[in-house]
Amino acid sequence: MEDVVQVAQVDSEVRVSGYGRIAVIPKEDETLTHVGFGTPMGELLRRYWQPICLSEELKDLPKAVRILGEELVVFRNKKGQVGVLDAHCAHRGTSLEYGRIEEDGIRCCYHGWYFGNDGRCLQQPGEPVSSTYYKEVFQPAYPVREYHGLVFIYMGPPDKQPLLPRYEALEQENTQVIAYRNYSRGVVAPANWLQLHENVMDPIHTAFLHSTISTTHFTKAFAAIPHLAFQETEMGMQYIRTSKQPSGRTFVRVQDLVLPNVRAVSETLVSDEPHLQIAPIIGYWVPVDDTHTIGFYLEALPIIEGKVRPSSMKDAPVGRASGASAPRTCYEDTQREPDDCEAQVSQRPIAVHALEHRGTTDAGVVMCRRLLKEALRDLKEDRDPKGILRDESQQPVRLTARNEIRE
Repeated sequence: MEDVVQVAQVDSEVRVSGYGRIAVIPKEDETLTHVGFGTPMGELLRRYWQPICLSEELKDLPKAVRILGEELVVFRNKKGQVGVLDAHCAHRGTSLEYGRIEEDGIRCCYHGWYFGNDGRCLQQPGEPVSSTYYKEVFQPAYPVREYHGLVFIYMGPPDKQPLLPRYEALEQENTQVIAYRNYSRGVVAPANWLQLHENVMDPIHTAFLHSTISTTHFTKAFAAIPHLAFQETEMGMQYIRTSKQPSGRTFVRVQDLVLPNVRAVSETLVSDEPHLQIAPIIGYWVPVDDTHTIGFYLEALPIIEGKVRPSSMKDAPVGRASGASAPRTCYEDTQREPDDCEAQVSQRPIAVHALEHRGTTDAGVVMCRRLLKEALRDLKEDRDPKGILRDESQQPVRLTARNEIRE
């Protein structure tokens, strides 16, 4: 018996030892996390319209942007039309972020070559007057659309371009839609897009990270351990989170994830009285590259008695998920009161799925990853994945994300 106990103790010591388990890290799931041109996920994301900046950011100067590992320049010509071109001039590679915006496009600062919004070369002022060489030069360009103050581009094969989705929640009467950057994980989050995006299908964390570990980030309604359910939808998936309030009423919160990187976000609960509030926010996590991500929000603000109700999220401090949270002043603040930024960015620049020990409450994250892999399979087999719209009759997209208090 003593030998059995000793063996068990040795086995336990081996199992908890960090030798070779901390220093040696398995590779990340490149299929889901890497977004460069030609990678499976990079090609999937390029089949959808991606937001790259706010309309209000395009004034009299070009804006340099990096998306999906590609360096681009965004500008609004003097006719008011938006263009998105390869950042590096087709002549000698100078960045067009230093170019001059003109009537029909942008002119490179180095030798004055002039490109239209569609990438056509319009002038080569240093070449002979008789030269027609300008007709043979094209600056790579992407299709552009604006929707409620966000600039979207399509980076995929031209013959596969889908419709830009419009959302019913953003097209309600008596609302004003605003666009803003989501700084909750930083101005540019130093982490892979997936570990930020799949968080929306991890509702159990609100009972801990946002409610009981340090302080209440939202409201006490999130502190109760909820009953969770997850289901697929036509556009992706959703969770249904159900819990009891101290009043005895039932709090039902539904959030939608739209493939591949869009989500519908409900406000934090503002009342315990019976009511139904449709989620007014559409959010996007857009990969800058494999290890950096930027976020955008479109939010429909209600107009009450002629006044627009302020956003509870637009002015949240950098690194905070709620507008009610205090700004960070030092590193110690993040340790004493961690938020989504600390919880997700600290998973490593790219979270390693092989090291996870997932539980039953991770069913939403598991489903999210599965649906992404199914979308990759659809793409490989030349089928439209979930979330691709081809017919205007599918617009505007109706989602069921909401907060609801029931008696």
